[in-house]
Parts: sequence; C-alpha cells; structure tokens
Amino acid sequence: MLFGLFRAKITMAALGSCMERWTATQLRLTTELLCVKKIVQRRPPTTPQCGSLPDHKTIRLPYLSPVLRLLIYTLFFSLTLPLTAQPFGFLNWSVAEGLPQSQASALAEDTHGYLWVGTRGGGVARFDGATFRVYTIADGLGDNFVNGVSIDEEGNVLVATNTGNALLKSGAEVFVATNRRPELPIVVDPPNDTLKSVTAYLSIPGGRSLVGTRNNGLYLLDSKATILKQYTEADGLPQNAIRALLTDRQGRHWIATSGGGISRMIPTGMSHYDLNDGLLGERIYALCEGKNGRLWVGASRQGMQYYDSTGFHRPTVKDPTKGVKITSIVQDEAGDTYFATDGRGIVVLSDSGRVDRITRQEDLPEDWIMRLLPEKEAGKIWAVSYRDAVASIERIDSTFQLTTFTLPDGAAESKFSDAIPHPAGGLLMGTQEGKVLHWNPTSEKLVTYGAANGLPAGPVKALALRRNTQLWVAVAGYGLYFTDLRQVNPTFFPLPPLFRDLSTNIFQLTAAPDRPELWIGTERGVSRLYLNKDGLPDYLRHYGRSEGFLGGETTAASLIDAQENIWFGTMNGLVRYEDDTPGDYLEPPPTFLESINLFYKPLDTADYRLENGVPHFSASNNHLNFRFRAIDLTYPERIRYRWRLGGGEGDWSPPSDESSVRYAGLPSGRYDFAVAATTDGGKTWGEPVEYTFVIESPLWRSTWFLGLVSLLGAIFLIGGFYAFYRRVQTREAAKRKQLEARNEVLELERKALQLQMNPHFIFNALNGIRGLVDGHHDAEARDQISRFAGLMRGILNNSRQASIPLTDEIKTLEDYLRMEQFCQPFSFTFTIHPPGEEDPEEISLPPMLLQPFVENAVLHGLSGKETGGHIDVRFIMRGRRMQCLVEDNGIGRQAAAALRKSRAPGHKSVALEVTRARVEAMKGKLSISDRPEGGTVVDLTIPVETW
Repeated sequence: MLFGLFRAKITMAALGSCMERWTATQLRLTTELLCVKKIVQRRPPTTPQCGSLPDHKTIRLPYLSPVLRLLIYTLFFSLTLPLTAQPFGFLNWSVAEGLPQSQASALAEDTHGYLWVGTRGGGVARFDGATFRVYTIADGLGDNFVNGVSIDEEGNVLVATNTGNALLKSGAEVFVATNRRPELPIVVDPPNDTLKSVTAYLSIPGGRSLVGTRNNGLYLLDSKATILKQYTEADGLPQNAIRALLTDRQGRHWIATSGGGISRMIPTGMSHYDLNDGLLGERIYALCEGKNGRLWVGASRQGMQYYDSTGFHRPTVKDPTKGVKITSIVQDEAGDTYFATDGRGIVVLSDSGRVDRITRQEDLPEDWIMRLLPEKEAGKIWAVSYRDAVASIERIDSTFQLTTFTLPDGAAESKFSDAIPHPAGGLLMGTQEGKVLHWNPTSEKLVTYGAANGLPAGPVKALALRRNTQLWVAVAGYGLYFTDLRQVNPTFFPLPPLFRDLSTNIFQLTAAPDRPELWIGTERGVSRLYLNKDGLPDYLRHYGRSEGFLGGETTAASLIDAQENIWFGTMNGLVRYEDDTPGDYLEPPPTFLESINLFYKPLDTADYRLENGVPHFSASNNHLNFRFRAIDLTYPERIRYRWRLGGGEGDWSPPSDESSVRYAGLPSGRYDFAVAATTDGGKTWGEPVEYTFVIESPLWRSTWFLGLVSLLGAIFLIGGFYAFYRRVQTREAAKRKQLEARNEVLELERKALQLQMNPHFIFNALNGIRGLVDGHHDAEARDQISRFAGLMRGILNNSRQASIPLTDEIKTLEDYLRMEQFCQPFSFTFTIHPPGEEDPEEISLPPMLLQPFVENAVLHGLSGKETGGHIDVRFIMRGRRMQCLVEDNGIGRQAAAALRKSRAPGHKSVALEVTRARVEAMKGKLSISDRPEGGTVVDLTIPVETW
C-alpha cells in the first residue's frame, strides 16, 4: 500500500510510549497517517516520531495473548480516529494583492457578501474576492488605525478607530462620524488549558472550533476541545499572529493576521509538495509507483528520488541521471526501476542497488528516450524515442536483451510526443505532426489516424486510454478529442461547445480506471471531466488556487496509485489529490442592485411616485439603467449574470459578465426586472433580485383622447382617400381613353398595313408562278403556290391577334424572304437566328414588326447589287425585352435613296412610320444606322412576354 498507512512494524513498548504521550498532552498524533496529510503551501520536512522509534528497525515483542493484543489495537485506533483532521490549505492576500496594510485587525461580512477588513494604518478595505476598495481618512474615517468593524441590521458598516467611530450607510460612498460603536467579537476563555494568548475563537460545523493565538498560529479543535491540528507559517499560514476569525456565508473561514494580511482556509483534498518537503526540484517530469510502496520522482534534472512513508529520499548509489532530464520511469516485475533520460539513454536501478546503463553503445536506437512502457505479459519494457525509433528491453539474468524495430514507412520521420500501450497489442503513439499511430510489432502493421479521422493538424501533446476502448487525445491549440477504438475506422470528436472554457494547452491526461472521469492538466491547473453513462462529456470542474491546487502549470507526469490517489507533476512541485469529501458544493451567490439610473443620473425619490409600494414613472421618464452585483469570495472570476424584463422580454438573456443593462424608450406598462448570477457556467443560478415598476401612459395615450383622435383621423383619412381616389380615377379614365383611341388608330393602321401587300410583290409572285406553269414546271409551280398561299394565310391569321409566338413570326419572315428570292431578278441569301437559350414557342411579341424592315432591305438595300446580297435577322433576349437586328450588306441608305429617285414612282410604303409609332407606343426603341463596310442595320428593342 502506498502512503497513508500506519507503520506495520511498531513495538508494544513504543506503542505504550505513544499512548502515554497522547494521554498527557492530547496534542499530536505522530503516525504516518498525519505525516502525509499535507495540504498547505509550505512546511519543513518532518520525520514521523513515536517514542523515538528508529526507522526500518524491527524489535521483537514479548508474547501477548490474542485478547490483549486485540484490546490494545482497538484502543490504539479508537484514539487515532478523533484526531484526524480535515485537510485545509490557505489562500493569502496582502499588500501585493491590494490590501492597504499587512496588519489586519478586524473582519466583517455585510449583507451583500462583501468582506470588510480593518487594518492598522491603512484604513478599512472592502473585498469582493478579487479587488479591494480602500476607505481612509479621505473617505470620512477618523484615522486609519482600525480596531473593529461590524455590520448593523440595516446593512450599515460601523468602524472603530483610535480617534472615534465612523458609519457608512448602505449605498453611500463616504463615512460619517457617529457615537455608535461596532460590536466587537468576544474572546472566550481558552477551551484547552494548553492554549496560551488566545486572540480569536470561531465555532465551525461538526462541533469543531478554530482558535487563533497571538504568536502560535491557529488551532483546530474537536467537540471535546482536543487539538486536532496546529497551523503555523510552515503550513502556509501567512503569519502566526492571529487577530480575527470569520466564517462567511459560504462556510469559508477567514483569518486576519498581524503582518501577513488576510487568509482563507481551503477545505481540499490537495496535498502540495515542494523543496521545503524534500523535493530535489520543483519541475516534475516523471512519476512511477513502485512495488515496495515507493513513489519514484524525476524532478528538475536533479537525478533519482523516491517518496515513501518517511518522506523524500535519494538512493545511495552513484546517480548517472543527475544533470539530465528524466523523461519516464517504469518498474518491471522483478522490481528493477528504469529511468529514461534526455541524452544518457536508460538507467536501470535494481532492487539490490546495482546501477546499469543502456545506451547507443548497447544498440539502443537513441540516447534521447521519450517514453518507457512496460509490457507485463511479455516481460518487456518498450522504449520510444522522440523520433521514429522503438526498442524492446528484456532482462535475462544480469544482462539486457535489446531488440530494435524499424517502423513502417508511414512512421518515417515522425516526431513522437507521447505513447501508451494499445489494448489489442502494440503501441499508440502521438506525433508532432498531428497524427496518432497504432503500431503492432507482431503483425508489423501500422495504422495512422489523422485529418481523415477528424484530428486537427496541431501537435499531439498527450494520450489517455479509458477502459481499453475510449482514446483521448490532447492536440496543442485545438483542445481535447476522443474516439472509440472498437470502430473499424475510428472518428475523433472534439469536446462540445459547452466546454469551451477548457484551455487548449493540455499537457497531461489521466484516466480513472473505475470512475467515469478524466483528469486534464493545463497551464492553469487541472480540470476534472465527468462523463455520463455512455462515456460522453457531461460536466467539467476546475481545480486551481481557489480549490487548493497550488502547483500551477502541469507537466506530462501523472499517475493513479494503488489507493486511487492521483499524483500530478507540475512546474512548482508535486500535488497529490485524495477524493473530495461530500458537501463541498457552493451555491451561486444572490444578486443585488447596486444602483438604478434615470437618464444617466442616480434615481431619486422625486423621480417617481409610489402606488401600493410600486414605483410609477411618468411617460417621459422611460430611460433606465440597472447596475447589479453578486459577491462570491471563493469564485469571483466565475460570476456570470442573466437578466430579463418581464413585460418587455420573455426569456432570460444569455449568461454574460456584464454587470449593467440599459433600457431606453420603454413604452407604458408594468415591468418586472430580474437578474441572477451563476458560478458554475449556468448549471445552477443564485437567488435573483427583482425590481417592479410602472411606466405610466401619457395624456395623449388615454382612452378618450385616443378615441377622439382615432375618429377624427378616420374621417380625415376616409375623406382624403376618397378625394384622392376620385382624382386618380378621373386621371386614369382620361389616360385610358387617350390610349384606347391611340391603340385603335395603331391597330387599324396595322391591319391596313397587313392587308395591303405591295402590289409589285403580289404581281411579281403571281407572274413568276404563271411563268413556271407556262414552262411546264408543274412541281415547282405547285411549291411556289403553296408557299405564297401559306404566306397570305399567315399574314391574315396574325393580323387578328395582338401577339403571336416568335416561331410564327420567324415562319412568316422565312416564307416572305423565300418568295422574294423567287420574285426578284437578283439573287441573295438570308439567315434567321432565334434566341440562343430560350424556347421561341415560349416568347410572344406583336406581329408583323420586322416585315417592313426586311422588305426595305430587299427592295432598296440589295436591289442595287447583282450578286452576293445577304440579309441577317437576329433575335436576342435582354431580360424581359427582346433585341431584333435586321442587317443587310446592300448599297446603303444614301445610294438607295438616289436610286429610288431615278426610278418611276410606284407603291409608296408607310410601313416604317406606322411601325415606328407602334414601337413608341409599347415603350420600345428603334434605331437605323449604316454599316461601315456598306449596308444597313435596323436595331429594334421591344418588351415581350415569356412563360
């Protein structure tokens, strides 16, 4: 068994001597149980004493009957049981933390939870757990030498000084002189005759008490006034001169000392060991529990060291590890202890005291070894270097058999940062490249877990395996990830957002074997991650200075010993944790309103009127600012608030560290403002404070006034709307008539235009067909007759509709151009391009808009060219509008005009003027321009319909 056990080899004479000493003094229990109960910041190394019993010496006992032996052992344990004391640590505040003077003379706690500290020369200070607010002569005190502080029933603070008394009313900022004296604590007679110079007495739960003395520190007594423990400066008490004691509303005990400031006692399961306890160094890099009850420690490059029931010791051998860092310690089945080092290979200390070294000269892959891992079934020790090198060590008689393994290519050039055994065999190794490797030497198989499995790209800092299935991985800068190794292709999951307060700089992971929890070491202490029945993260509890963890930043070293105590290596010593005692839960503090401001000024009684105890504000006084506080002397940094305004807000606000909230422009109504505080991340909330108030309605919002205004407004609105409606109707009717008349004219012109085809075109078409008939070209004559009939039928059908599909327009243009090719004496070609992506069947446009321009292109543009004439027609969609381009390579408008003058007058076309008017009526655009290389371009843009 490791630590905390009574010495097994104790003589009956020594036992009797111990009993006599207990009976005479009733002061101390000098057994190993109390020797290791160290939970304070510092104490000098001690050696258990019990009748001057020499260490490691066995004295043969005279024969005693079994009955007598039983009675003696029963008496022995009955005497020891009441003398065990709950472990306490101390947190201290003095001048460096903001206390105005180190000589604290008085303590008091007010109704809000503030701690008031009187000092000898620095005035009085108000403490909220984090900062001190100091009151001196400048704030109304008679002088700065305080003799006593108390709080009256109204929450006012009374302070006694050398030159008089002062009163600070609740909510005020300045003391005023008063004849009232504070109630000073009564010092009772010493409850134990051995106690001298008692200055303070305090009853605490469990029937126990604390007694402060002038120069001998603090005593913890049981219900029978038996001294359980004496606390002095060696135990972390800032000063042995005690001046006052106080228990706050959270049950924490406070101590005022003369010269050391104030201190709070911490009930904790944490025990801290440092240089004063015999440690060779404070940076703990490696830990190992040995079979003989020893705890092996590698600290600060100071060589081998172990801890047992008598304290810290160094083995009496020449130590090759001194001066280098011990990175890992393990022990084999024979009791030999292996020390991995940075630069000196592996040092083996046998149980007989023999020292061996295993280095590169003995075929060790490297002298820089990162981790040692025992494989009990095979009787081997695995040695993992910082780079891709692994070796196994097996002791055979007095020699060591080394086997060096070459890892597969997937592990080449990897830099290892941690390694643990895999439950299925082989090793799990974390790398600086953000991967976890599973290497099995038997199958020579390597499995790599990385980004494809959900791991981020940061360096792996620590690994832990829980119940041989759940793997936890700490990744620098990213935090904690976990997976189930029973999966065929494991996926790693990060912690849920609920645990975002956990530091991402994790140095150590410790999995409890039989408990659903994981211990996490960071730069701020350790955190305990509780898991639910499915092994998923459920709740996180942090252990820092407030909880007695005085080590600060952790290292990679940790272990759970045979008694299930957890040992943590830190940069400031060694910490042991014994499981918490029940009842250490602290409820979140109640919240109180510090102030209420109306338009940025403190609220005054003249700003409202009371009605049934509820403040009523006028309608114009509707800009309120609430400042609130909750005082937690234990966890001031964890305080978060939530608030809501009943009548204005339905739900609570998210937790926030803001301690004020402003409501501007509140409408009339009844409001219930409430605010509460939490110190556990929102799992539980303290007692809220509420403030109910009413914003009255203004005159203009009274019922009769609103009714009258509504009636007049309705009449005015209806009258105005009716007048506006009539005006709009009249205007729209005139516009409608004008448009109807214009559309009627345009429609008649369009129909007239469509019905009157160019006589020359009709004559030429019929004459050409007759020529085909006379020439007995019957087949071609039939085709031309059919085409001409289709063109006429299309024109007549389209003339009856306001819009036609684009396919019909293209068909009409195509038939017309083919008839022109048949009729004209000159040859030309044409192309028609429908829209690129839209379906022409789903686009409709007014009919016969392009035919006049196509006719002009044939008759005037191409008629002057013998050959090579070409007409290009394009349709392009531009959103809800269509651009139509008619382009020819003819002689141009000027040449066509000159040619037209030289010809005999014939059919005069008004199609261009009518078409232009139609385009303007439908809000379209029309432009006609000459091509630089000859010819004419007609650009027409009109709105179209799509479906």
